[in-house]
Amino acid sequence: MPVFDSASGPQKLTRAELYEKAWSEPMATLGPKLGLSDTGLRKICDKYHLPTPPRGYWAKVAVGQRIKRPPLPKLPASMRGSEETVIVFHQPPRPAPKELVAQQAEDDYPAGVRRRFEADPENRIVVPAILEQPHALVASSVLLLRKAKVDEDLRLRTRGLKCVALKVSLSAVDRALRLYDALFKALEARGHRVTLVTNDNETSTVVHVDGEQVGIEIQEHVTRTEVPPLKPQTGWYSKKYVWEATGRLTFVLTESYLSVRGKWSDGARQNLDEMLNDIVFGLGDAADAIKSRREAFERAERERQAAEAKRREAEDRARRARGKARALHQEVRSLQQSLAVREYVAAMRSAADAANLPPEHELRAWLEWAEEYADRLDPTKALRVPDDPDPHAEYRTAWNSPSPEPERSSWWQRPWYNR
Repeated sequence: MPVFDSASGPQKLTRAELYEKAWSEPMATLGPKLGLSDTGLRKICDKYHLPTPPRGYWAKVAVGQRIKRPPLPKLPASMRGSEETVIVFHQPPRPAPKELVAQQAEDDYPAGVRRRFEADPENRIVVPAILEQPHALVASSVLLLRKAKVDEDLRLRTRGLKCVALKVSLSAVDRALRLYDALFKALEARGHRVTLVTNDNETSTVVHVDGEQVGIEIQEHVTRTEVPPLKPQTGWYSKKYVWEATGRLTFVLTESYLSVRGKWSDGARQNLDEMLNDIVFGLGDAADAIKSRREAFERAERERQAAEAKRREAEDRARRARGKARALHQEVRSLQQSLAVREYVAAMRSAADAANLPPEHELRAWLEWAEEYADRLDPTKALRVPDDPDPHAEYRTAWNSPSPEPERSSWWQRPWYNR
């Protein structure tokens, strides 16, 4: 909403009021509220010696960093006076740009709500310096990791242990468990759930976010250096390496191909201890991506099943049509045969009458049987829908169809009768 009404005439702000507004929200959103562009508002701040947030300030605030802002300086002697400390805005409020409106609309969605919640300094996740009263999964993992052995790459071997997912060295396991402890407690405080899932002797750590399961793991970056042989080797030899643990941890999502951020690592300016809020927000993004992907798969499966049902229905219609055609051809042949038999019987009776054959002659008995046979062939006597005379023709054709004879390009490969 605009800060002032354009119908009420010019509006005034003191330097202190404009200073507070400039450090409360970005220039891109504050400018339209004051009827200016962000560049025009920045020029006014420079004119009245007002410090403004530097580039990247709001991005750092969004991840929970606290940056000290410079104090409001005094005006030069030439600008002092009550009339100079009042800034007058004559322009009417400008509508917000389309991209800003879209961003504000996006902030109203659950992702925007999560982003604002995690960016609030009051909700910052703090990693404890000492692991006291740990989460139940972390506490059980501590006992199990005491039995873990160290692999060649200096990382603990956790396969077969029902503990949190870790690929770290012995020197970094304490910090990794403290990160897990702070993260698990924060997730449960936000209404999520963390469980351990065992499959094929491999235990994975799964976060349940909005009904979706997101796998997580903490890894440590280790360096590998090849040890040169003491003397030149002429044949094959086994290379030897020296491994070194760096202490740099990385939090990864084990689910791949989600098109969202899936890795957070220690860096030169920021480490994982300061990224837990961003990780929690990223888990929500991953859950949304998993849900979208699952819904896309389900939608594609429904479409495939619908297409398959449509194809089968079309095949059934075509199969029934071919069966009806066979029945029709059979009925036509039967009618033609019936008419031919009756024509034969009529012709033979005429010939028998012309020859004055007695009624007890065997030919007359034969003609009576032939006439009965014509009635049995005649489909007009039954007045019913005929059945398919060969309902298994489709399957028999598919099963018993002869394989095509291979082509013979050379003359000696051809049968002797074609030479």
